[in-house]
Amino acid sequence: MAGLRGRCLCGAVRFEGRGAPGGVTPCHCGQCRRWSGGGPFMPVHFAGGVALAEGAALAWYRSSETGERGFCSHCGSSLFWRRPGDPGDWAVSAAALPEGTAHRIARHVWVDDRPGWYDFTDDAPRLTAAECLREDGT
Repeated sequence: MAGLRGRCLCGAVRFEGRGAPGGVTPCHCGQCRRWSGGGPFMPVHFAGGVALAEGAALAWYRSSETGERGFCSHCGSSLFWRRPGDPGDWAVSAAALPEGTAHRIARHVWVDDRPGWYDFTDDAPRLTAAECLREDGT
């Protein structure tokens, strides 16, 4: 699936993923839930980052020391998460990819932040915040 293309709601931000995407990794942390409108941010990771075909409307918000979030400044679509200044691994909203793109949930992250009003029934691995931070080396 190299070269998978995606876009925001209005089409002002268009991109192509570099390299094969990983599975969906729902993030249940409070920042992702607020940013995505209440549920988890549902990203697909592109280890090679993305190439912007149309990016004048792309804006970045530095949400923490370890992360920045990319969104369309026209329609407000939540699109990307990445480490500041890291051109490599980008977390791309699965909803920004074409309808019918088949993805499986690879794992859940920050599960100890998940509120009690939603749950997933899959059997993918679940990592706590501490496990995620240990894995990132922070």
